Amino acid sequence: MAPPRVSTACARCRRQKLKCDATKPCTLCVRSGVVCKPRQMHQSKSTPRGKSRQLSHGELVTPMSPRQAQTTASTFGSQASTSQSSSPNHVSPLGRPTAPDSVESLQFGANRSTISLAMNMYQSLGTRAPTNDSAIPGTPAPPRVSTWRLRSIQMPPRSVIETLLRIYFEKMHWFICIFHEPSFMAQAHEILSVESWTRQDMRKVVVTLTVAALGFKCAVQNTSPEGRRLLESISSDPQDLVEQLIGEVRLHLLDLIDDACIETVQVTVLLGGFYIFHGSPSLAWSMIGMSVRAAYGSAIHCASDGDPEDSVATQVRRRCWNHVTVADTFASQIYGRPASIDPAFSELLPLTQMDDTVIPGLGDLSENPDRNVDNGPVTALTFHWLKYKLYEIIRETISTFRLLRPRSPMSIEDLQGLIDTVQRIDSRLKDWTKSLPSPFDKGNGIFNANDEEDAETFASPFPSLFDPPNSDAAADDPALRQLRFQAWLLQDTYNAAVVLAHRPLLEYRLSSDYRRAFLPKPVADLVNRSFDVSIKAALNISKTPVMQFEHEFCLAFIFIHLFTAGVILCIPPTTHPHSSMAHEAKAGVFRIIQAAKALRSHSQIARHAEELLSDLLKQSLYREVDLAFKEDRPIESGPVVSEKAQGGLQLPDLRQTSMNMSRGDAPMAHQTASTADTHVFVQPPAAGSNGPTEWTDESYLMNTDVSYLQPLDLPLDEAFGAFGQAMFNLAPDDPLNNWGWGRGFM
Repeated sequence: MAPPRVSTACARCRRQKLKCDATKPCTLCVRSGVVCKPRQMHQSKSTPRGKSRQLSHGELVTPMSPRQAQTTASTFGSQASTSQSSSPNHVSPLGRPTAPDSVESLQFGANRSTISLAMNMYQSLGTRAPTNDSAIPGTPAPPRVSTWRLRSIQMPPRSVIETLLRIYFEKMHWFICIFHEPSFMAQAHEILSVESWTRQDMRKVVVTLTVAALGFKCAVQNTSPEGRRLLESISSDPQDLVEQLIGEVRLHLLDLIDDACIETVQVTVLLGGFYIFHGSPSLAWSMIGMSVRAAYGSAIHCASDGDPEDSVATQVRRRCWNHVTVADTFASQIYGRPASIDPAFSELLPLTQMDDTVIPGLGDLSENPDRNVDNGPVTALTFHWLKYKLYEIIRETISTFRLLRPRSPMSIEDLQGLIDTVQRIDSRLKDWTKSLPSPFDKGNGIFNANDEEDAETFASPFPSLFDPPNSDAAADDPALRQLRFQAWLLQDTYNAAVVLAHRPLLEYRLSSDYRRAFLPKPVADLVNRSFDVSIKAALNISKTPVMQFEHEFCLAFIFIHLFTAGVILCIPPTTHPHSSMAHEAKAGVFRIIQAAKALRSHSQIARHAEELLSDLLKQSLYREVDLAFKEDRPIESGPVVSEKAQGGLQLPDLRQTSMNMSRGDAPMAHQTASTADTHVFVQPPAAGSNGPTEWTDESYLMNTDVSYLQPLDLPLDEAFGAFGQAMFNLAPDDPLNNWGWGRGFM
């Protein structure tokens, strides 16, 4: 690992322009057998770190000329070439100046070790330490001028690698933004133009192979005639070549981790995404955690002295850190395990628009005079910044629910605390939707999950461009097509966050504890509304035009959310048999199953989703038919009598028949009225009411009077658990398993 940079070098290192250590005596003086003398501060000022900064902070992505590359190859640790700056006329809403007390500018707790403290003690005593290293365990860095080569494969032809890199930036860069495309491609051309490399070039070669491998994976998914012809021109066995490229990257992974550079973060992030969707789930979890450690190890979340705000290196470093926070949160969400990122260092870093972020052809379509002027025009970074902010809310949701420890059965105090928590998260989600610029905002028919508007508004995220007959023109423009994909992914991620926020109350609503409890009517209304919101959000997810993502890397990401939505939508047929809600829910599940069946060859997640949802839907339909034709429904008299003996209030359901008729349900012959609790009568909150437990959104979507039904007997736990075990190798009895239904909140 390269020695840490310091603001004050010793006299010899300063005189010879060498890289000194933070602790004295420095390594270079000890190796030369000379006395390491401190330099007097009044002689000259220290060199700004930004002018001689190590590649571990992101300069590797800056394009370098061959002469610059030749010069840097002979130094200890690579240095950045002149950074490219974006035009001052293209500053995005995301490029606000970093506050002096922001996480990026604070160095506390970053890269402080016991060894450095001991070295400082030796220096203050005027003596030399018995060891010359300032790291743990302290082995010297390998020589950077040694020849380095690939181990298991020969580098594919330059034309092949460049083609795969272009595919990556076409298919994945809009989804995962961790590079600056022009500088990365310039670096790749430089690497591919030489016959041999030094150890210093290893990180560049490995990250190039990783990007090429993922680009090849995207190409393999393209089964169109054009895609097949492209694969045939590259390799006779494309899948084998993908595995060879990934295998070569794995051979050098430990060396790359030892370098603690920006490429370490980029490679581990990409491998984590590859394995989570297309490979080993267990390895994906560890790889994503490794990317967090690598980010901390290279301090990409901290600013460095002299870093220009709009330099390529600074922006790539910030892009990588922001995506690490998203990847870590997503892994925690689907695996049900604690996140790796320290909350004290989880703040997002501001981004600046550069030459690779302008969307050509968008023009005045992104103009919105009513939006906040600080947001600026829509660029290629807008989607990513909105995604980062949304995952901040998701991360808070996961952490909050993990800390809740309600009793069983849940007391009214625990339930009220849970409702307050869900309300707070729900309010943050609504605030997020209000910050959406055009074409992502509500005016273009995207985020209406809690509104009473027709659900068909979700059919087109960008009507001015993507509605027929304009969809053909949008399909011909890659930038606009990606903008449409980004709009749909934001919608799916948002609705998945809504389901995640309301799932604890949904689980409680379907539990036996709820049927036995005597709840105040306002509390019961809020619990029932959570059921409504969850079903509506799941319906919105089911309307995603999945076939348009057939050749995209994010297809597996979408099917994870589609599976969750499908399970949720299997509930209404058993709680509202033959109602309009049940019909909409079944239509949603059918859409998901049909899409999964059509794309099962493209994604193993689609294959598992089809199998599990098909079985669960069959059981849900059997249950619906059984409830619809059952004349006498048993009454849970035991628990009611027990609660009544304790003073609980009990009212007969005198309006059950009229409520069923108002819902459009067929009347049930000889239907027995249930001696239901006070929470039976579900009514929308009164307009203008300001009760202490009122939701921010007063709209009531559906009537959820299900108290007269028998306890839900769907194998939701088995469906979720089977999916978690098949896709993510999760233990079936893990209490933190996110795919366990009814085992807690996560």
